[in-house]
Formats: sequence, C-alpha cells, structure tokens
Amino acid sequence: MAGRIPDQFIDELLARTDLTDVVASRISLKKTGQNYSALCPFHNEKSPSFSLNPNKQFYYCFGCGAGGNAISFVMEHDHVDFVDAIETLAKDAGMEVPREQGAPDRYEQNAELLKRLSESSQFYQQQLTQHPDKKKATDYLSKDRGLSGQIAKVFGLGYAPSGWDNLLKKIGTRAESQEQLLLGGMLIEKKDQPGHYYDRFRDRIIFPIRDSRGRVIAFGGRAFGDEKPKYLNSPETPVFQKSQELYGLFEAKQNTPILDQIIVVEGYMDVIVLAQHGITNAVATLGTSVNSQHIRKLFKLVSKVVLCFDGDKAGRAAAIRGLEASLPVMQDEKQVRFLFLPEGEDPDSLVRKEGKEAFNHRLEDASSLSHVLFDHARNQVTLGDEEGEAQFARNAMEMIKQIPKELTFRSVLIRQLSDQSGIDSETLGNTVFKTRRQHTPTEGHEPTPQSHTQQIQHYDGDTPDLSHYDYESSHGDYDDFHHSDYSAPLTQPKTQGSFKKPFSKKPFSKGKFYNDEPALPPAAPSLSRIKQASLCLLLHPHIAKEIDLPDPLVNQANDELQIFCKIWRYFAKHPHKNTGHLLGELTDKTTVSSIYALLNHQDATTKQKITNAQQEVLDMVLALEKNLGLNSSIARLKSKGNESIKDSSSKQELRNLMDLIRQKKN
Repeated sequence: MAGRIPDQFIDELLARTDLTDVVASRISLKKTGQNYSALCPFHNEKSPSFSLNPNKQFYYCFGCGAGGNAISFVMEHDHVDFVDAIETLAKDAGMEVPREQGAPDRYEQNAELLKRLSESSQFYQQQLTQHPDKKKATDYLSKDRGLSGQIAKVFGLGYAPSGWDNLLKKIGTRAESQEQLLLGGMLIEKKDQPGHYYDRFRDRIIFPIRDSRGRVIAFGGRAFGDEKPKYLNSPETPVFQKSQELYGLFEAKQNTPILDQIIVVEGYMDVIVLAQHGITNAVATLGTSVNSQHIRKLFKLVSKVVLCFDGDKAGRAAAIRGLEASLPVMQDEKQVRFLFLPEGEDPDSLVRKEGKEAFNHRLEDASSLSHVLFDHARNQVTLGDEEGEAQFARNAMEMIKQIPKELTFRSVLIRQLSDQSGIDSETLGNTVFKTRRQHTPTEGHEPTPQSHTQQIQHYDGDTPDLSHYDYESSHGDYDDFHHSDYSAPLTQPKTQGSFKKPFSKKPFSKGKFYNDEPALPPAAPSLSRIKQASLCLLLHPHIAKEIDLPDPLVNQANDELQIFCKIWRYFAKHPHKNTGHLLGELTDKTTVSSIYALLNHQDATTKQKITNAQQEVLDMVLALEKNLGLNSSIARLKSKGNESIKDSSSKQELRNLMDLIRQKKN
C-alpha cells in the first residue's frame, strides 16, 4: 500500500526491535564488556573496530565512521532503501506496516501481474530440472557455458521447452490469468485469431529479470544455437522499463559482502560467469546503452562505477555513450572508470582464461573518466598545430561543461585541460562553447523506422544530422544483447595488461595562447527564447502534457511562436510519440525546415541533456504572458489619451508600466 509510513509506527518498531538480534543475524558479534564488537561489515579490516551498544541500541565503527540504529544498519548491510528496511524489520517483528492514505504505486496496481510473472519464473525453473528434454538445457549451461547448478539457482535460471503453449497451459488456465500474462509480455496474441495466444519464450534458456527488491518483472531468453534473435527480451510493461533496470543488481546487493563498486557489462552471461568466479558485483544493461538513469541509480548504492567494454570499435562507441551519460550526473566523491578488454574478449571469456585475480587487476587499472574524456576530445582532431589545440579545447570543454557547475571535479578537469592545451583556466571556464560533436551511428541507437523515412521524403533540403536524437523503435520487443556485428576493430597496444589508452593519440604540447588573444572562434548566434523552448519540446516531448498555453498566446501571429504552438499541440495530443513521428506527419515545408534547423543547431546537444526542460518552457510561457499583459495595458492607456491619464489609478498604472519597461530593457 502506498503512502507515508507514520512516524509513530517507526518509533514503535524500533522499540520492539533488538539491534543486537538484527546485527547478529548478519555478522558475527563478540561480547566485550557491556558492548559487542565485530569486524566492520562496511569496510575491510583485520582487527575489530565495530562496536554495538545494546542499552542505547546504537552501533558505531571507529574505523570508517558508520553508525546508527537498526534501520540504518539494515539499509547499509542489505543495500536497501528506507522503506524496504522498515518492511524487513516489521516482518521480523511480526508487525504490519501501516500507510497514510495515498495513491497506490505501479507495483500495487499490478500485484496480480507480478504474481503471474513470479509463477512463470517458478515454472521455467521447474522445467530445467523436471522436463523430459532438460538435458538439452543443463548440458548447454554446464558443458557449453561452464555454469554450476549453484550459480544457476542464485540467478533463477530456467528452461522454456519447445512448443507453443507450455506456459499458457500451466499458468494461463483462466481468462484473467491470460490477460495478465499478455500484459506482462509472456504471451503473444495470434494475428488471425483474436483472443487466442501462444508463448513468447520457446526453446530457450530463461533469465528472470528482478528489480532492486527481488521481484521478477521481466525475462530474457537465450537461443541454444544461432537462431535470431539470439537474445529475446520481454517487451516493456507496466512494471518493466528496460532503460531503468539493470540485470543482476538485486543479486549483486545480496551476494556482495562489501558493495563499494559496481561493474557494468553488456550481457547476462557476463554477469553470471563473473559471479561464479567470485566477482559478484557486476550488472548488465538490458539491450540499451548505459544512460544517466543507470549511473544515478548506481551512485545511490556505491561510490565507484566501472563501465566494462570490449576493446574494439563497438566498445569504444559504447564507452563514449557511457561517458556522455555520466557527465550530467557526476558527483564529488563518486568515480566512473572505464575498463577496455582485449579485442575478441568479453568478461565471460576473459575471467575463464585469466581468473578472478587477473580480472581484478584489470579493474584496478581501469581508465579514469578524465583520461577517456581527453582522449576522445583528441581523437576528433586531425591537426597538430594551434588550430588543432583550439579544436581539442573546444571538444573537451563542451563535455566538461555538462558536469554540474558546483562540483570540484569540474574545476579539476578544467585545470587539467589548461595544462594540456596551454589555455588558462579562466579563459576556458568563461568561454561559451557552442560546437556540436559528431556522433558516429552505433549499435544500441535505434535506426529511424522505415515508415518515417518514407513519410518525410517531401522535404527538399539537405538531410540533417539527427544522430543525437534517439527514435523509438517500431519493433522494440526483441533485443540482441551481444553486439557482435561491428567491423574495423581498433589497433591493440603491443603491451599486455589493461589496455589503458584505447583512444590515444600523441598529446598536444602547450600552445601559444595568451589572455589578450582570442584562443577560440566566436560562438554561433544563440537561439531566441521561443526557439529554445521549441527545441526543449522536440528533444523532451513528454513534457508537453504538463504544460498549458493560454489562448492569447496560441492566437499570436508571430511565426516562431506559431511553430512552438504546433509542436506543443502535437505532443500534448500524442504524449507517447516522438519527433520522428511529428516530422513524418507534417506536410508544411516551412515548419519542417524550421524543425530541422532547430535539431541541427549547436544548442541541440546541450538541450538534449538538460534535466529542467519543462521549467525552461514554463519560464518562456510565463515571460510571454507578462509581455502580453504589458502590451495590453499600454494599448489601453494609449486609447485614453494624455488628457485622460489624470486620475490617481491611471497615473499609478502608468508608473507601474514604466517600471516594467525599464526591467525589460535591463
């Protein structure tokens, strides 16, 4: 049940909970006088510095400073949030958690769906041990992939036998269950027989996908051979959005004693094989690139995130996407590092070949975010003279300025760039950079659907660069998690080890830039406020439904405002559509050309990454409303004539108008 947990209940729960029992059920305690001592579970140590006072129901570590009550201990030790910790302690105490009245969350609204997904997971696990064809599955897991029965149990691996309706017959015996299974992506409706279904997963190894609380919310299925798709993913459902979830995160929290860093890899098997070799803190994205939501989610749990990639062209492209996703959500005292593996290797194959210790050495030697950022900035430059240094500085600063201004880390990077480029830090920090990086199309970014391409052929201008905008896939039910179709691998370093510099070129020497010389070309003209708001809508169309436009604005004749209103009206009416759909349905060449110009503007990359797009649009609308009121008042006073503005109210209105006009000029 949703809603706030009453403070009175929390106080009662702590009064009925013995901290000693809570801690003793998780770590070994030793009686030392009136207190208890132990090796701290929150940092590595050889002698006990963790102390628990049973009288005050309080613990403290003299080594790392961790301390608190039963709730904070469960949160830190079990890697759960506050609500989950309350529910865990309440369950142990035999208490029901009350909630103040509130709207149910998406999980409560879909309790029956979650139940069907859990039953589906149990069914697949049973087939792995009981089905007549189970040897096909167990041989694949044990002989072909080298997995033990124990690790298969930890991750809940299962088997979907051949046949069209095994799950349907077992779980979907009632119409209500079939509806839930269909909603959860477990069934597919027959095109020629509405109301008749068949199993989505057939003849595959099954990987249940759990959320951070361990609830099964989706599945992945791996084919035994080279069938396409090799990896089949559940479609998005009311409880599963693939861009927000990470495979193996629940297992990492459960099985890693001290979770201080998390490794992000590309595939299910990478996570599982690493765990089998004792590296239990790996997770995988679900057929998408690493995004800012992933990084933000991981930063809530750990202080260090290592993004692990193959050392080929595909791995480099994925690393850049990870770099760009990390910059806007960086935090002081948090780290993002990049591990590039030898060409032809993935974490699965490499840990088998080298073992846990060697793989951990590679993790320790992973490249820092600054190293990858500066290398990427250099790789975009072909000149080795002053012009090349200026371009390098532009490239690097464009990325650095994505980092929140208040961070010390941002200042450190600017100083490092100053050392490498020869441009002083003050000039770098104060220069407005408006260049747009060119993004190389890579797997993981969906191509423009064919239907959109056909529909916008009426546009006669040059095809714009829309690579910074992700179109929605028209066939997003299936995802191949192993990106193996890339060509042109990078040249690998000759030395063995951690592949520290997969991007490296010869670094630039310090240039001859001085404060009184223009180190960089002048910035391109900025967009008007209305055009900036239009660009926000194009890149963040979901915000349109939260914005209301007053009729006087909609009826304005200004061309810029009319285009803004067209964009807003479309997305407010179609909240689930994107800019590709809009372009495909427009027939007015002038509007299409204007939208292309906005999407190709140098501000587009920045606008795509902002988190306050809705507020920016609202501020623009508010400013226009004020301006409309000002113009209306001026017109009204003008209509009165000078002789009429003699009464005190008209004089005061005139003074207020003059103040407003002065403010606008300032």
